[in-house]
Amino acid sequence: MIDDKIFYKDFLEGSIDAFETLVLRHKDNLIYFISRYTNDIFIAEDIAQDVFAYIYAYKEKYNFNYSFKTYIYTLGKNKAIDYIRKQSKINIIPFERDNEILGSEDTLEEKVIKDEEKKLLINSIKNLKPDYERAIYLADFEELSYEDISKILGKTLGQTKVLIHRARKALREILEKGAGDNER
Repeated sequence: MIDDKIFYKDFLEGSIDAFETLVLRHKDNLIYFISRYTNDIFIAEDIAQDVFAYIYAYKEKYNFNYSFKTYIYTLGKNKAIDYIRKQSKINIIPFERDNEILGSEDTLEEKVIKDEEKKLLINSIKNLKPDYERAIYLADFEELSYEDISKILGKTLGQTKVLIHRARKALREILEKGAGDNER
């Protein structure tokens, strides 16, 4: 896969196709990320569109020291927080990942087991504090580096490492407690 920075350089040189490629590559995950803040997918879509409009209008502001993904997630988070401030309420909805595909080697029984495990994981994540939920989403679902997560969440690297550690520990405890409940 061609690196985002190459497309961005092409965009800086006037390639609209390169910009469109970046938008298509990242818009869905950006919308999903923003929806964690807004609690409304349609508002998240509008904010994501604002992010890309901002990038298009102020393309020279991108700092190539950061990944493009980190840049757009940071912009998305900031715009979502601005929106929330205007609405004067904060609601974070739990996330779900429904893009797992049943492999041809999986039996129906294996699929049912995987679906149950996935539901347990999602329900457990819903029980985490919002900061923990976001940290786990960025680290384990988006697979961003701790440095990128720090930038997105506006925390130091040390704070981010502690946050992710505590989030995973809390999730583990919820999962273990849930497994104990099922054994009764």
